Amino acid sequence: MNTPNRTDRDPTPDAFPAFGESLRDVSVPQPQVAIAGGAVSRSKKSRRRTGGSTAHWGLFSIVMWSLVTGGILSVFSGVLGCRASRAIPETVGNDTTRIDAIMKQVDAGAPPSEMEQITAAETAPLPPITIRDADSLENAEYFDLTLADTIRIALSNSEVLRDLGGTVLRAPEQLTTQQTLSLVQTDPQAGIEAALSAFDAQMYAMGKWQNNDRQFNNRFFGGGANSFQQDLHDYVFQTTKRTATGAEFAIRSITDYDANNATGNETPSAWQTQWHAELRQPLLRGGGLTFNRIGGPAALPGVYNGVLIAKTNNDISVAEFRRDARNYVSNVINAYWDLAYAYRDADARAEALERSRLTWRSYEAQKTSNRRGGSAEALAREQYYRFKSEYQDAVAGKLVGRTQVNNASSGGTFAGIGGVLATERRLRLLIGMPVSEGILLRPVDEPITAPMVFDTESLTAEAIRMRAELQQQRLLIKRREMELLAAKNFLLPTLDLISTYRLRGLGKDLTGSDSAFDEIADMDFQEYEAALEFRMPVGFRQAHAAVQNAKLQIARDRAVLDEQQRQIIHDLLAVIAEADRAYALAETSLNRYLAAKDALDALEANREAGLPISLEQLLDSQRRLSESQTRYYLAVTEYMVAIKNVQYETGTLLENTQIMVAGG
Repeated sequence: MNTPNRTDRDPTPDAFPAFGESLRDVSVPQPQVAIAGGAVSRSKKSRRRTGGSTAHWGLFSIVMWSLVTGGILSVFSGVLGCRASRAIPETVGNDTTRIDAIMKQVDAGAPPSEMEQITAAETAPLPPITIRDADSLENAEYFDLTLADTIRIALSNSEVLRDLGGTVLRAPEQLTTQQTLSLVQTDPQAGIEAALSAFDAQMYAMGKWQNNDRQFNNRFFGGGANSFQQDLHDYVFQTTKRTATGAEFAIRSITDYDANNATGNETPSAWQTQWHAELRQPLLRGGGLTFNRIGGPAALPGVYNGVLIAKTNNDISVAEFRRDARNYVSNVINAYWDLAYAYRDADARAEALERSRLTWRSYEAQKTSNRRGGSAEALAREQYYRFKSEYQDAVAGKLVGRTQVNNASSGGTFAGIGGVLATERRLRLLIGMPVSEGILLRPVDEPITAPMVFDTESLTAEAIRMRAELQQQRLLIKRREMELLAAKNFLLPTLDLISTYRLRGLGKDLTGSDSAFDEIADMDFQEYEAALEFRMPVGFRQAHAAVQNAKLQIARDRAVLDEQQRQIIHDLLAVIAEADRAYALAETSLNRYLAAKDALDALEANREAGLPISLEQLLDSQRRLSESQTRYYLAVTEYMVAIKNVQYETGTLLENTQIMVAGG
C-alpha cells in the first residue's frame, strides 16, 4: 500500500513507551557498555491480497470500529473502576463544591462541627470529686473493680492505646491505635498489596485520528499527485503482565485505517492490523524468583519493596503493636495497684487520725477540768493536725509521681504516691471511662502475700523467645539478609532476551470477507523477532556499595540484638531480685507493724488504767504504728508490681492476662 507520509509502522507506537523500558536500570555516572542483538523477521508470503473498497464502506467501518472501541473501553471501565465515575464531576466537570467547603473550614481554623458540639455536650463530665467533697471516704459511692474487669474495660474502650504522659497532645502521630496494623497493611507505597500490584496486569488503549491535506512540489512525495489528502486512524490495545521471574508478557493489537488519494493504491482505503505476542525475560540482573520476590520489579540498589520485604515489614509492625499493647496493659495494671495502695494508705492514715483525735480530746478534757497539762494538749493537737494533713494528701493526692512503663524499670517501678482521687482519675483516663461521674472506682483484688520462687533459667529462655523487641529485631535482621541477596543481583550485567511473534492482516474492510481480520485468521503472514540486549556499568561501583552497605547493616543489627538480649536478661534478673526484696520487706514491715501495735496497745492500756505514761512516747508510738502500717501496704504493692514486671520482662504479660493480638 502506498503511504507517502510514513513507512511501515513500528509495532510499538510513539505514544506508548517501549515494552520493558521499566526494567532498564537507572544509569550511573560510569562508562557504559551496550551490545544489542540483531533482529530476525520472516514472512510466509510476500504478497498481500487486497481488493477494491468504496468510501461508503470505509466510513461505515470507521464508525463501527469506533463504536466497538468505545464499547470495549466502557466495559473495562465499568469492571475495573466502577467507583471512579463518582470523581468525574470533580475532574472533567471541575466541580469544586466539596473542596471549597473543606477550605472554608480550614480558613476558619477548623472549628468543631455541629455533631461534635452535640456529642461534647452530651458526654460532658460531672465536676471532679475533690477534697472538699470527700474529706472522708466513708460516705462516697463506689464501683468495685477486679483487675480482670479493669483490663477488659480498658481494651473495650481503647481505640487508642493511651499513656499518662500526654502523648496524645504532644506527639499524636506516635500513638498506637486500632488502625495501626491496617494502615501498615494498606500502605499504597510499602504495603503487601502495593508490592503485589507490581505484578498486576496492565491495560493500555489508544485511539488517534488524523486528517492530512497538503501539497507537494514533487509528485514522488505526493504518491503520484501534487495534492495529497488522507484520513488516518490508529488504534492500539495492549495488555501486559509481569511474572515473578521478572519476565514481562505483552499481547498487543495495532490497527490502522488509511484512506488517501495516492495514485498507486489498489483501493482508496484499507485497514491494516497486527497482533503481537511479546516476551522480555531478564537472564541476569533483574531475573529470577529470589530477586523479584525481594526487590520487586522496580528495585534499585538499596531500594527494595518486593513482596517478601513488605511481608517482613508487616510482621515487624505486628511485633511493634504487641509491644505497645503490652506497655498499655502494664500501665493499666500499674494504675490499678496504685489505686489499691492509695485506698490502703488512706485507711491507715484515717485510723491514725482517729487515734490522735481521741488522744487530743482526752488531754483537752484534762486541761479543761484541772487547768493543767496545757503543753500536753498542744502536743496532742499538733499531732492530730499533722495526721489530718497526711490524710488529706492521701485522699486528694497531687499531680506528681505515678507507676508507669520505663520509670526506673522497663515495666515501671512502684511510685507509692498520688492519693485516692488523683490516682482514681488517672485509672479512669487509662481505661477510657468518664474522668468524673460522681462514683469512685475501688479495686477489690487482694494482693498476693505468699512467696514466689522463679526459675531463672527457664524464664531467661522464655524472655529470649517471647520479648516483642527481640522478635522485631530478629525480623529486621532477616529483612537485611534478604536485602543482601537482592543487592548481589546488581553485581550482574543486564542481559535480556526479547522475543516477539506477530500476525499481520490487510484488507479493504476491517471485518467480513476479504478483510484485515479475515487475513489474520488465515495466518498467511507471520513474523518472528528475537533479540538479546546487554548493558553493564564498568566497575559496578554502586552495586558494590549496596552489597557492602547491606553487610554492614546486618553486622550492626546483630550487634544490637546481642545487646538487647543482655539488657533484657539484666532487667529480668533485676525484677526477680526486686520481687524477693519486696516480699522480704513486706514480712519485715508486717512484724514491725505488729510490734508497733503491741507497744501502742500497752501504752493505751496503762493510760486507761490511770498509770502514768510519757506523752511523747505515746505520740511517737502512734506515729510509728501509722508509718509501719503504711510501709507494709507499700511493700505488698511493690511485690505485686514486681511479679507483674517478671511477666513483662519474659514477654508473657499479654498471654497471662489472656489477651491475643489479631495477626500476631
